[in-house]
Order: sequence, then C-alpha cells, then structure tokens
Amino acid sequence: MWPAKLAVCIAYDLFDMSIGRLLFPIPFFGEIVGCGLCCMMFGKAGVSYGLEALDVTEQLDGFIPLATIIAIANKPG
Repeated sequence: MWPAKLAVCIAYDLFDMSIGRLLFPIPFFGEIVGCGLCCMMFGKAGVSYGLEALDVTEQLDGFIPLATIIAIANKPG
C-alpha cells in the first residue's frame, strides 16, 4: 500500500510544482488540499504539510516536494 501512497504524493508534488503555481489567486488552496491528502494517508504526520503555508508568495513551496518527504518519512519498517 505504501508504494501507492508514495506515487500519489509524487503526483501531487508534480502538480504543485507545475499547475499548482497558477492557483495563486485562491490563497492557500493547494496547501489545504495537500494537507488533507497527507492527513488522510499518514494521519497526524500529514499536518506537517501545512508548513508550505509559510511561503505566502507561492513561489518557493513548489520546489520542496513536501508530500513526498512525508511519504518517505512514513515508510513502514
């Protein structure tokens, strides 16, 4: 199951890096969706996706694959 979760996280990070940058007119929409997605898959650890909200310009957070990092950090033993 973890490989599927990792694939979803990679796909979402690629979306955030490309098309997600166009969502700037809707403040924090990408962060809300990403946080919800990560929370559904990884529980409380997914809340750390909210760190992307620190970048209010929406420019830097697309280059940090935070969902993928959360998935790798939560890889089962």
